[in-house]
Amino acid sequence: MNWFSRTLTRKFTFLLAGFLALQAFQLGIGIFGILHVGEESAAINEAGRQRMHIYKLLFLTHEALESSSWPSEGRAIMGDVIAAYDAECRRLHALVVKMVDNDFRDAVATVCSHWESELKRRLLAFDPSDPGPSLTTLALFEAHVPTHVRYLDEVVGWLERDINEDTRRLAVFQAIALGLTLLLGATGFVMAHYIVTLPLRRLTESAHAIAAGAYDRRVAVASSDELGELAGTFNLMAQAIGEKTSRIAALNDVAIRITSMQSLRDLMDEIMRQGMQLTGAQAAGIAFYNQATVRFDEWITQGLSSQFIKNIRFLPAGVAEMTFESGRPLQSDDRLRTEHRLDPLFQQEGIRSFVCLPLTSHANRLGVICFFRKDLDCFQPDEIEILTTFSHLAAGAIENARLQEKTLNLAVTDKLTGLRNRRYFDQRLVEEIHHAAQQETPLSLLMLDIDDFKRVNDVHGHVAGDRVLQALSHALSGQLWQVDIAARYGGEEFAVILPQTDFSAARKVAERIRDNVAKLSVSLPEGGQLGITVSIGVACYPRCGETAESLVEHADQALYTAKREGKNRICLYREILKTQLEQNPDGIVDLLNRSLGNIQPIVTAVSSKTAYYHDHASLVDRVAELATRALNLSKEDRETLYLAAQLHDIGMISVPDAVLRKHETLTGEDWELIRRHPAIAAGFLEKVPALRRIVPIVRHHHERYDGKGYPDGLKGDDIPYLARVLAAVDAYASMMGEWEGHKALSPVEAGVRLSEAAGNQLDPQIVPVLIQALDAEHLAANGTASA
Repeated sequence: MNWFSRTLTRKFTFLLAGFLALQAFQLGIGIFGILHVGEESAAINEAGRQRMHIYKLLFLTHEALESSSWPSEGRAIMGDVIAAYDAECRRLHALVVKMVDNDFRDAVATVCSHWESELKRRLLAFDPSDPGPSLTTLALFEAHVPTHVRYLDEVVGWLERDINEDTRRLAVFQAIALGLTLLLGATGFVMAHYIVTLPLRRLTESAHAIAAGAYDRRVAVASSDELGELAGTFNLMAQAIGEKTSRIAALNDVAIRITSMQSLRDLMDEIMRQGMQLTGAQAAGIAFYNQATVRFDEWITQGLSSQFIKNIRFLPAGVAEMTFESGRPLQSDDRLRTEHRLDPLFQQEGIRSFVCLPLTSHANRLGVICFFRKDLDCFQPDEIEILTTFSHLAAGAIENARLQEKTLNLAVTDKLTGLRNRRYFDQRLVEEIHHAAQQETPLSLLMLDIDDFKRVNDVHGHVAGDRVLQALSHALSGQLWQVDIAARYGGEEFAVILPQTDFSAARKVAERIRDNVAKLSVSLPEGGQLGITVSIGVACYPRCGETAESLVEHADQALYTAKREGKNRICLYREILKTQLEQNPDGIVDLLNRSLGNIQPIVTAVSSKTAYYHDHASLVDRVAELATRALNLSKEDRETLYLAAQLHDIGMISVPDAVLRKHETLTGEDWELIRRHPAIAAGFLEKVPALRRIVPIVRHHHERYDGKGYPDGLKGDDIPYLARVLAAVDAYASMMGEWEGHKALSPVEAGVRLSEAAGNQLDPQIVPVLIQALDAEHLAANGTASA
């Protein structure tokens, strides 16, 4: 059947063979009819001639008897007639051999036997010269003639009947052959309709549909013949056209999106986001090449860790430089035959492959754009092809945005220093905070002030002051990445935005700036040199504030503290806020009443009292969120628990650092100080109307289910439900933390300890649910890591 359905030729060959066989059958029937009926018709004619020969012999004998002798040649004629009759008998016998009917055989045998025994014998004995016996012989001959004629008529009758029967059978066979021929014709028509016409019609309709834009249209492949192969090829073509069209549409959409972006930073974020969507990449980065320094000096990323960003280096003859110089895309992966193997730094980041493409617009080479894949070990050729086109679009959009920004720079640049002005700084700080929130990355803000700048103006004049400002701006620009934003904030005060930079990195940048400025020597108009110093305040998003206003305010407070503590120094807001709150704990109430946006700075300040709290606070937040989902808490309870989890340890501000950082065993007095922190925290929160609903949770989160907790010794269900939830969450986070005299437990060990605490320290109904949720999260994390 497979052979039959493989090609159209084979299908219709069988049909043609059947048709030819039927034609041969019809021809054979016709030939058989002609031969067989012809023989029987000839036999009928022979029987007729025999009848005539009998009567002729009778006539000749009468004529001879009347003349008493044979007429001239009469005897010879009679001999010829007898010989002819014998020949006809032999022909009848030959016909009998071909017949299977016994009646016909018997009839022929009777005729021939009667001829031989009754007629021929008497003819041979007839002598006209002897009238007496001849008359008797003639009388007997005449008596047997009617009988012989009757025998001949029986043979003729049988032959006529056989001819009629044969004619009827031949007609039936011809009718059958005609019917089969018509059936084959109908089959051929149906086959042509369903095997050829309909598939071709479907192909035509699909071609029209695709031409009209229905690129998802496909033709059903019902056979493996040439039309089936054509349909399969058509479908592949339609798929390719659809994919190409989708890519063109996607690129068109991308072009519309990126050309509509006003901000260069937003444009680059959108370019990376769109590029990742086009290929399914998990991370992206754009590196700009500085023709003056002959190196890559600006690196913007999405989806990469801060550790990776900090450690990556653009080496000479590396993939990025080779891509930039050659103007063609290069791929790096760990496949055996790859030309560019992955660096271990990429492997640590979980990257399995990346492709680097040139950013070239018209005749300008801007840099490179890279896309990183963590799920597959290579980019396919069609993906690289579409990314190549995409990179050209991106380069054009970036160049246009740069030109636009260059034009706008005239309106946002401080004329004296060449740095951005206050208006631009305010706008960009809001944008960068929004970007950091989307990418969940840190951002730091430096506020700088020139120490004793008023004295420079008073003693050396404003021209000298201008030179100092210009020298500082130049020093700033030399210490920052291109992605960083330096601005003149006002007078002798400057501000620097450091994207993707945490407290630790920001402190290093600030220290580098402070040290570099301290080494400056500014030429005075009247001659001589002048040294300058700066004080710097540092605040970090989101730990020191989640809005532009709060971040500037807190960085400015840190700057004020640096100036007050002796100038030419750096001060971090989290450190000064901690000091302020330790000196005036009620400052927590003031900050919270001013804005709940101050929750994070307060928590950060309290967490800085000991290294243990740095990770503990964030772990409590994460496990609390997990618990709210596992326990199916209402939206209101989820928000309440989340606030309580953030603020549950703010009472620790009253515990001296020496106690929290103590290496030796805590004394009873030490424990008394620590056990007071829930009540102290509740006292703060009681004075903040917006947070009074979390007071019972924070106050009682160290109560024990068996009644042996603090501060009020509540037991069982007397402890507020959300406080019991927070107690379980806080206990687990403490087990997972590392502090003096305690080593962090593994998730499994912490789960066992938590289970052992159920019923005495913790609520036995809450603990199993929390453990199950933690186990599920742990399994999911391990599964993701090993995938």
